[in-house]
Amino acid sequence: MRLVSKYLSKFAALMVTIAFLSTFSANAKVYTWDKYDIAFEAPEGGHIPFSFFQDPSSAQVNWDEMVMTLQHYIKNENTNKKNLEERLKSRAMGFNMYDTDMMKIKVKGFKCYALEGTMPDGTRCIIAYLVSEKTTTVLEVVVNYLFGNQEVVEEMIKSFSEGNDKKPNEREKPKQKIQKKKDAEKEKQELEKEKRRKNEKVYEC
Repeated sequence: MRLVSKYLSKFAALMVTIAFLSTFSANAKVYTWDKYDIAFEAPEGGHIPFSFFQDPSSAQVNWDEMVMTLQHYIKNENTNKKNLEERLKSRAMGFNMYDTDMMKIKVKGFKCYALEGTMPDGTRCIIAYLVSEKTTTVLEVVVNYLFGNQEVVEEMIKSFSEGNDKKPNEREKPKQKIQKKKDAEKEKQELEKEKRRKNEKVYEC
């Protein structure tokens, strides 16, 4: 009974800390992290594991084919482009990521520094630091996802907002559904075949 009670109290904290609201897109929801006045739009169906309620500065949302982890920091004298980019590379090394590249993602109200790459198991990952332009908030966003879902992940990061609006930044097109594993593998194989065909044509010359 004590164990059940413990989980129920954590579940209650979940409902207070992260609310799920309706949004304009049929395939997405607005997730709000009330403790830090943060909101973002992401595919519906995400759930938060109980273990992440033990650390008030962290949050995680899991989908069947994707995981997003958030970490909240406070700005200090080391919060600058050079240090954040070095931090991105260090985090990627910690994950043993390869084929990494810095990337540009525009997020209204934040300065964004991001890196993408491949995880050891072949899945993809984007790590981003969002530095608020109006508060002391710095967010580390780590999203591990299947090949083929990069556009969805980028749109999620672009949607982050903070403050009284708690409304994701406007986007021109509705969010896509998360691509399933079998579809991601199929798309990846087709791209690899296309690359091989192009290489064969070059060799024929």
